[in-house]
Amino acid sequence: MEDYPREPYALFTVVAVEDAHIVVADADGARHRARYVPTEAGRQAEPLRPGHVLIVNQVNPGERRTTIERVNTLGRREGARYELFDYRLASKSEPA
Repeated sequence: MEDYPREPYALFTVVAVEDAHIVVADADGARHRARYVPTEAGRQAEPLRPGHVLIVNQVNPGERRTTIERVNTLGRREGARYELFDYRLASKSEPA
């Protein structure tokens, strides 16, 4: 299991979404595939889709989970929160 993302406040972009999996790209273009679930705050939000920008709120290495939040085009947090887990590196050609 890949330990990603590691840094709070890191930004990344959703590249692909399929059911409970997403592929995200970080600022260096590295892609990671992960499972995601909405938190209580994210349950009412629209589902993630390609192009959404996410910010890391909290990294919990012991549980290997990361809490993220969607941000708008101005970089403001939207309140839609999700948890990522089961990370692994993804190739640039790999779909979600």
